[in-house]
Amino acid sequence: MKLILAALASAALATASMAAAAEPAAKPAETTKKQEAKKDPSRMVCKKTPVIGTRFPSKVCRTQGDWEKQAEIDKQNLEDAQRAGLTTCATNPCS
Repeated sequence: MKLILAALASAALATASMAAAAEPAAKPAETTKKQEAKKDPSRMVCKKTPVIGTRFPSKVCRTQGDWEKQAEIDKQNLEDAQRAGLTTCATNPCS
């Protein structure tokens, strides 16, 4: 029984390695063009965003530059809120 399981396991590994070797590698020029297209700040990107009070998300379309700018603003707001939560009456007079 152990011999059969060992044979099946080795056959599965051999098949998986042959399948991985048979796939052609991605061409560097194609991936570079795709990466450049994704970095284009004027490219339109649509995302589904959750809406409070409904099960259905809302579709919002903005340029890639706008999405990146909004992400930076959100990150800054989060850091400010976390920093404000760390203050105590000793470092900041309590009201």
